This record gives sequence, structure tokens and C-alpha cells, in this order.
Amino acid sequence: MILYFIVIVISVVFIATLFNLQIINGKEYREKSEKRMLRTQTVTAPRGEIYDRNGVILATNKLSYDVTLYKVRVDTKTQNDGILRLVEILNENSDKVYSTFPVNDNLDGFNFENKEEEIKWKKEAKLDENLSFDQVIDSYIKKYELEEYSANRKNQIKIIQIKYEANLNGYSLFNSATIAKDISQNSVAKLSEEKYKIYGINIVSVPKRYYPNGTLLSHTIGYVSKIGSTEYDKVKDEGYTLNSIVGKAGIEQSFEKYLKGTDGVVKQETDGLGNISSQTETTEAKSGNNVTLTIDYRLQKVSEEALLNTINGLQNGSLVGKKFSDANAGAVVVLDVESGEVLASASYPTYDINSLIGGISVTDWNNLQNDPLRPMLNRVISGIYSPGSTYKMLVGMAGLMNGKITVDEKYLDPGIYPYGYNPKCWLYTDRHMTHGWINIEGAIKGSCNCYFYEVGRRIGIAEIVKYSKLFGLGEKTGIELSGEVAGTIAGADPNSEDGLKSPWYLGDTLSAAIGQSENSYTPIQLANYISTIANGGRLNKVSLIKSIENEVDGTSVSLDEIEKYSSEYTGVNFEERNLNINSEYIDAIKKGMLSVTSQTGGTSYIIFKNSNIQVAGKTGTAQVPDGNNNGIFVGFAPYDNPKIAVVAVIQHGGEGTYTANVVKPIMEEYFNIDKEARQNEKPQNVSEQNIKF
Repeated sequence: MILYFIVIVISVVFIATLFNLQIINGKEYREKSEKRMLRTQTVTAPRGEIYDRNGVILATNKLSYDVTLYKVRVDTKTQNDGILRLVEILNENSDKVYSTFPVNDNLDGFNFENKEEEIKWKKEAKLDENLSFDQVIDSYIKKYELEEYSANRKNQIKIIQIKYEANLNGYSLFNSATIAKDISQNSVAKLSEEKYKIYGINIVSVPKRYYPNGTLLSHTIGYVSKIGSTEYDKVKDEGYTLNSIVGKAGIEQSFEKYLKGTDGVVKQETDGLGNISSQTETTEAKSGNNVTLTIDYRLQKVSEEALLNTINGLQNGSLVGKKFSDANAGAVVVLDVESGEVLASASYPTYDINSLIGGISVTDWNNLQNDPLRPMLNRVISGIYSPGSTYKMLVGMAGLMNGKITVDEKYLDPGIYPYGYNPKCWLYTDRHMTHGWINIEGAIKGSCNCYFYEVGRRIGIAEIVKYSKLFGLGEKTGIELSGEVAGTIAGADPNSEDGLKSPWYLGDTLSAAIGQSENSYTPIQLANYISTIANGGRLNKVSLIKSIENEVDGTSVSLDEIEKYSSEYTGVNFEERNLNINSEYIDAIKKGMLSVTSQTGGTSYIIFKNSNIQVAGKTGTAQVPDGNNNGIFVGFAPYDNPKIAVVAVIQHGGEGTYTANVVKPIMEEYFNIDKEARQNEKPQNVSEQNIKF
């Protein structure tokens, strides 16, 4: 009985309390509840900055303003009226709605690349795949109750864009969707005045990525943009949201792990209309780590200018007196021969990475993707080119190391080689002359085909393949970027039992020995191969990363951790190695390369004859299926104490001699920098270099 009595008493108290809360004081408590709802707002952390080796800023952040939308407790008409006013304010200040709704920039059609994409989207949106664009818009007008705004169909579509994006991101009273990005100060001011009439909007200050040098180093730096749905599914447990901005290419992508900051959280007290009464920071946003590259800003700038000027000069005929109108793309890379650090890396044509931040219109994106010149391709690591005669030093080195030739042995150039398919030396083809009796030094100087046909015949394709691999050709360097390709060694077949292609004929070997046949390598591989010759026979690991530092506490990421991470990211475990090359062989090859630039008859003597820098080099001219030949130049300097190696390639540039015009100003700039550095050893920075952005 006592237990029964206690249960009755508790039930009566409980019912009385509910009656008081819901009936007697229900209205008062509901009002208080609606005035005091807590939600959390993410505070976007700034990405770490990217610097050149001397502290010049290559990627930073600037303050911008986004508009976010919450779903608040208002009727549909009130919400639509508010969104319409938002659209009008954005229109007045030339700001754009941010949305993935698939409409083109003119708001008069879809922006799909093809019919298949359109059908797929309609299925996902539960729409009849046969509906026209206008019919789709009409269905959304009905869905979102926008009939009364028919006086301006474009505004109707913009409201659709906003509501579509909001719904796609699951907006609610506690979860927002970003509907406008990087709006103007005028829009900020006007929206701030009227935001209590435009229910649910919030103006959020966010760090926006900014590249102060525009197109400079675009392929290496990369860019950032909104995370894709597939990407998000992979990293949603790592602090990312559907609105996160992530690296999409270059260093921004490969070092996303370090550059990404840790977002903060603010708790906001709001009413049912989304109006904020107070807020408290519960977690402070922490910026990402700063990444310093091995790149030298000034050398990069000169490299890009030299490449562009040479291409333009070849196109219009001002450089060599005749036009190479199809000379339209190329690459140049500069390596420190002792460390393997990349000092400059230029690919042309290029693109403005600022235009891709936060998103780009489908039209502009399609234009970039469909451009036949492929401006987004990093030709330094992803462009593969026949090396032409720049391969001859490798074949000569293979002959020396194999013992099939000596540094002093002289060979009589017959003009027409008497084996295989009886190929001719270029000199015989052009002038019906021969190089006469020459040793390896003279063969490099004059780029004698017949000499290297003979070396190739003596050592055979297996040795050519072996020494190509030894010098790092045909394999990825492991540079800290995605998209690097391995290239192809002529005669190699990794799937065969002996690693060689079959059938294979003597004629194939002869072509391979002068850098033709299936030989195709990236500029970065060629640069590392030339560096190996320059430094006396050590194949370095190529690197773009100088250091990674935490700005908050000043700590640095260890080089071992960076190397381990890079290997895991690229999937390449490149091992440095000493090739143990006899110094006599190295000297013979280097002397031959010096004579190319410094002696009458050298294939680039005309370019370097007045230079005060002793450049050792080699020209290459590679045949291509269509258009003018590709032009290649490889070199290092100074001859007696090599510091840098440079490789330049111009597609359809005619011949390697012309491409040498890219390299000369780079050499001159580097040694001017070097002289400056010796005179002033203190750390260089933006102000000291008088570099203004």
C-alpha cells in the first residue's frame, strides 16, 4: 500500500508540473525557448602560407565575406521575399549567388558538358529526363512556391539556386549553407543594414586564399576550391565539412595535410528567426603550417619570362628570322646540382590560379579543360618528350663505362652509317659533309649521329636501357606533386622476362642511341640526369620542399617526416645513389658539353659566345609526327664548379639551338643572385629584394 501511495503522489506531481509548463505558463516558456536556442558556428581557420626559399610570399590569405543561410521559423513567402531581397542586393553590386544548381552563366540553359551528365542529374533530382530546361525551372518554381515572382524569371532562377544549394547542404536552424562567396563591401554594408528583414542569413568573415603573383608558378603552387562530394566522403572524419576549401592541385593538394588549419567553433544564442543575441568562442581556430619551397622567386620569374619571350620570338619570327608559328608550349626547370632542390619550374601556357579559388563557372572550367594547349598541364613533370641529341651524353657514358669506347679513341664519321637502315648524320643531310675523325668530346660538340650510332651498335640496347635507368630516366623522381609520369626508355619492356622489348632490331637501337625511337622523358628527369653529370656522378632525389613550420608555436616538421610523407603521397621511394663514375669519363663528357657553347662549330656557340659564364650544354632536336621539330637544350654552369642544371623544351621550337635562348638569361640571373648573396648574407625577404605585390 505504501508503495502504491508513493507512485500516486509522484504521478500527481508530474502531471501538475506538466500542466504548469504547458497550460498555465506554456506561452511564456515557449517564448523564452524560442529566444534562447543555441547553435554552433564553424570559424574557418586560415591555411598555412607558402613561401619561396627567401621568404617571398607565394600563397597567403586575405579577409573576405561569405553569406550563409539557416532555415528559420518563418513561412515560405516571408523566406522567399527575404531571399529575393538578398538577390537584389547582390545584383546591385555585381556579386554572384554561389550554387551547384546546373544552370549556365546566362541563366537560360543547363551547363552540363554532355547529355549523359544531364540525364544523371535529373535522375538524382527525381525529375523526368525528358524535361526541357524551362520545364525543369517551372517544376522548381512550383516546388519552392515562386509563382508570384514571375515578373523577373532570372531572379526566380537565382532564388532556386539558393534554395537548391541550401537543401543540398541540409540547412536547418542549426546548420547553415553557404550561398554567396567573397561579396563586395557594398553588399556587406547593405546586407548588414537589412539582415533582420532577410531571415536566416548570416555574414561570415572568412580567410580567402590569395596568390599575389597571379600566374607565376601556378602549376607548382596549385590552387584551392570547394571540396567535392567524393573527396568529402573520404575525409569527413578529419574535420572537413561540405563547405570546406581544399587543395586541388600542386603543393596546395599534395601538402593539404599540413597547410589545412583546424577550424574553431563559436556557440551562438539565437531566437527562432535566427537573430543572434550572444556568442561565445569555445574553440579557437588554428592556422595551418607554413610551407617553404626550394623555389627562388626571382629565378622563377626570369625563367617564365625567358620561356614566354622565346616562344613569342619563334612564333613571330623576330628571334631567328623565320617563323615557327606552331611553337606554342614548353617547359623549363632549374635544379641545384648538389642538393637536387628545384630552384625554378615553369610550364607554358599557364593559367591564373586566383580565378579558381572557391569555384569557377562551368563555362570557364570547360574552356580550360578543352583548350588544346592544355594550360593546366604541368609539362615539367607530366610532359614527355623525345630527348633528341641531349641523350647522346648518356649513350657516350654507357660506352665509356662499358669499356666499348675510350675517351681518346677517334672514329671516322662516314656521313652515311653502314649498318642497320643506313641512317645519315645530320651534317651530311644538311651540307653533304662529315665530322671527320672525332673522339667523344668532338662527337658531343658537333652532335655527330654516326659516332653515337656506332656506340649504340657496340653496346647494344640492353646496355642503353641499363644506363638510362642508372641515370634515373624512365622512372619518377618522386617530386612532391601529383601527376608525375615515368616516361619511356626505348627498348625497355618491364613485362618481359629480360626487361627488353621483342622483337627489336639493330635499326631500332641506332635510333634509340641518338635519343629518338621510343625514348620519351620529362624535363625534370632530364634535369636530374644532367645534374648527375655536372656533380660528378651522384643521382640526387629531386625536392620542392625546404621546410614546414607551425606559425603558432614555431616548431618545424622534421625532414624525415616530410620525406616519409612525400613517399607515401607520391607512391615513389626514390633512392639517391652514387654512380661511381670514373672522373676521366665525366671530364670527357663535360668538356664536350663545354665545347658546344664555347667553341666555333658548337651547336649553341652563337647563343653563349658573349657570355661571361662558362655554360656547358647540349642541344637537341626531336622529330614529332606533326609540325616543326621540338627544340631542347640541357646545360649546367659554371663549368669548373657546377651549381645549377637547366633544361628547356619548346614544342615545335624548330631546333635546340633556338631553345638555348631560354637558358642564357636564367644562367645570368642565377649568378647575379649568387653574387648578391655573397655580398649580403643576411636572410632575404620581400622588402630586402624590393619585391612588391
